[in-house]
Amino acid sequence: MTSRLDGELLEISMGPQHPSTHGVFRMNVTLDGEIVTKLKPVFGYLHRNHEQIGERTSYLGSMPYTDRLDYFCSLTNNWAYALSVEKLAGIEVPERA
Repeated sequence: MTSRLDGELLEISMGPQHPSTHGVFRMNVTLDGEIVTKLKPVFGYLHRNHEQIGERTSYLGSMPYTDRLDYFCSLTNNWAYALSVEKLAGIEVPERA
C-alpha cells in the first residue's frame, strides 16, 4: 500500500467489507481527493490451493473441501460440485434419491 498525502493520489486496499465476502473479494482503490480514479478488484483472496488438493484426492474425498471455498454459501458449492461430478461421470441420479 502506498500513499501520497500531498493532495495528489492515495492508494488504499478496501475489503473484505462484509462477512459474506470474507476473503473472497477486496479492492485496490486509487483516490484523488474523494474521486475514485482507479479501481482494481482482487478476486480469490481466500484461495487455499483447492485445485491441487483435488488432484490428490478422489471425487468423494474432495467434497469436504468444497464447503470451505466460501463459508457463507457452502451448501451451494457442495451442490455445484456434486452436479459437476455426476455430469462428468454420466451418472443419472433418480428423483427419489
